[in-house]
Amino acid sequence: MYPIRISFLGALLIRRLLPLALILFAAPSALAAHAIPGFAEVRAGARPSVAVLLSRDGTPLAERRLDMEVRRLEWISLDSLSPALKEALLAAEDKRFFEHSGVDWRAFAGSLWHNLWYDRKRGASTLSMQLAGLLDPDLALGVNGTPRRSLGQKWNQALAAQALEARWTKEQILEAYLNLAPFRGDLQGVHAASRALFGKGPGELGRPEALVLAVLLRGPNARPEVVARRACVLAERMNAPAACAPAQRLVTASLDRPSAAPRWDLAPHAARLLLRQAGERVVSTLDAEAQRVLLGALKRPGLSEAAAGVVVENASGDIVAYVGGVDGVHPDMLVPTRNLGNLLQPFAYGLALERRLITAASLIEEPLSNHAPTVPDDRTWVSVRQALAGGMADPAQSVGRMLGDSLAERLRQADVDLPRGSTPELGLVTLAGLYRSLPSGGQWLAPRLLPGVERQARRLLKPEAAFIVSEILVDSEREAGGLPSVYREYGSDGREVVGAGYSDRFTVVLWASGGRASAVVGQTWRDVLGALHRPQAAHRLVPPAGVVSALVVFEPPIETPRREWFIRGTEQERVGPPRSLPRIAYPANGSLVDAMALADDPSFRISLDAHHAPSGAWWRLNGERLVGSNGLRLAWRPVAGRHVLDLMSAEGQILDSAIFAVRAPLE
Repeated sequence: MYPIRISFLGALLIRRLLPLALILFAAPSALAAHAIPGFAEVRAGARPSVAVLLSRDGTPLAERRLDMEVRRLEWISLDSLSPALKEALLAAEDKRFFEHSGVDWRAFAGSLWHNLWYDRKRGASTLSMQLAGLLDPDLALGVNGTPRRSLGQKWNQALAAQALEARWTKEQILEAYLNLAPFRGDLQGVHAASRALFGKGPGELGRPEALVLAVLLRGPNARPEVVARRACVLAERMNAPAACAPAQRLVTASLDRPSAAPRWDLAPHAARLLLRQAGERVVSTLDAEAQRVLLGALKRPGLSEAAAGVVVENASGDIVAYVGGVDGVHPDMLVPTRNLGNLLQPFAYGLALERRLITAASLIEEPLSNHAPTVPDDRTWVSVRQALAGGMADPAQSVGRMLGDSLAERLRQADVDLPRGSTPELGLVTLAGLYRSLPSGGQWLAPRLLPGVERQARRLLKPEAAFIVSEILVDSEREAGGLPSVYREYGSDGREVVGAGYSDRFTVVLWASGGRASAVVGQTWRDVLGALHRPQAAHRLVPPAGVVSALVVFEPPIETPRREWFIRGTEQERVGPPRSLPRIAYPANGSLVDAMALADDPSFRISLDAHHAPSGAWWRLNGERLVGSNGLRLAWRPVAGRHVLDLMSAEGQILDSAIFAVRAPLE
């Protein structure tokens, strides 16, 4: 036997080639179990990290990111990509892409020979091989914590690339690679990268942007100076040296400051309400032009950033504009419930009209009226028309007492639950739904942001009552200006203002806070409605069959004669003030009763007294009937605290109310 002598060179070759030989035998059987997915399957699985809100006609309105692990946008077809990007990609990554069958064996052999002798490795991955690594994590760079692919991974990747080429076309491979490749940070795919880095779509990229993106594929998170140098090298290789300087400027300006702004931000608050899953595209009821009109109006000078509004289409009940705030980062100010003050008055008057308790010409007592006293008891009076149009508080309270709990019961038809004995608070979208019912024949539909099947309306008021209320509230000045409409406004302590109203086609509710809000909200509301009606003029509401018009004369002449609308059967030619309204004489509304005498005289009592109480009237204190009351006079032992006293009819209707307080020894 002769000893086998192996030179240093031979030993090195054996050490370097032995793993490759083992791979050549083992890899094919290992890869045989590997399934190559179809192109359509891969495309369908590449879900964007964002969801998009669309208008009723499909126009994008807002984008919301819901997947925080990766930034990926919609899949882009190869035909939609910039020619400059495809050219730069092939020059940088795989110049013989359309010639090889998945593996560039010439480059692969050169890379292998280089890596046998040098520790600084050189890759030779084709686009097909890189795509195979993107599709299969086992073939990806850095698997199991290794900094680079092993020889085994490299060989498996080459085999996978050939299998991929056998099933996919070259165009599909190139398209999938550009949609799946990582570019920088969490940016995946050319669509997300071009938007975040350059603010452009992939089809708009010029040569400088294409150079930067192409070299990022080799080193997505390389330092900016490295990216800039590689871009210039690529520009020279492509015989386009003039693109070097612009590419360097792009790297300096945007590489490490990618934009996170959404592509569309016209309706961010509606997007928060409706978008829940990454990749979804939700069609809403919103109208893109109406949304722009409302948002633009709320940004007018004089309104602070704290402003919001909603527009409802009367015919369908669909919300066509929804602005929860002028900036998407602010909370949605349409959601919180608020004290709406006198904005629910029209529904109280409408229900009283429907029940024939009043007409538009009926007279109601108004202590603050400018009319001179002309009737017994030195009381002053205004018609229902004047009281409702002027938003007068005391007449509205009188109408409320007539109705008792029936208004709250009726509003439950609109899913509104009014708390008893406290100021009602509603959301602004709910308010818009209520106001929309008035020009819609009293029929209520819940405002909605998502289209759906035709809905069944609920009756909130009879058409006759809804029409008379609207006719009373229509603004003569706006009608003369060609925009017949109704507008009501309520300010809370001078800090917040709510403006609500409607035309025949739209209902608009606005909210604003701040020092000048009260001076600007009304004009803003008119501007919004005017813009909405620019394509089609507004018209007065058509009177329903159940109403009639008649001439009314007031005796004495509290108001001038006029033609008035009546529900058929309630017409009056002459109207005078009531002569004997039931009233609480003592204790007076808002008074303080001193009952400290109870400390020395436990038998001390006060007398509850009423004027003009009808037969069978009785007292109710704090919601409980007082035993032994006859509606004329009752001795009552005072109790310290705040009390609500009601004078009730025999039928249980509130005739008058007084809120008073008692100062008495504590028991």
